[in-house]
Amino acid sequence: MSYKHNNLMAMREKYWNDTPSAQVETEKKFLQHILIKYDIYATPSEDDAKYLFFSLPSIIIVKGYALGFMHETVQAMIFKYLQNNKTLLKQKSEMKVQFRM
Repeated sequence: MSYKHNNLMAMREKYWNDTPSAQVETEKKFLQHILIKYDIYATPSEDDAKYLFFSLPSIIIVKGYALGFMHETVQAMIFKYLQNNKTLLKQKSEMKVQFRM
């Protein structure tokens, strides 16, 4: 595992485990909502949102961390990712983390 990958994984874990943050909790709900909107899961759990979050390309994680995952630029990137990976997400296939889209 590369140094770059380790740092980005640490960012993902730190963000996801930041339960005292109201913003993080709101953004987790947002991720669940978009899983419904894009017809990936009918009733997504927080674990489904976590699966999506941890599969997102690193560029989305970095921009989301900086701007917020509900920022329109980040949303557009997430929506593009969902469109391109809908089948894999539905199957909960193990996905290699992408650094770029």
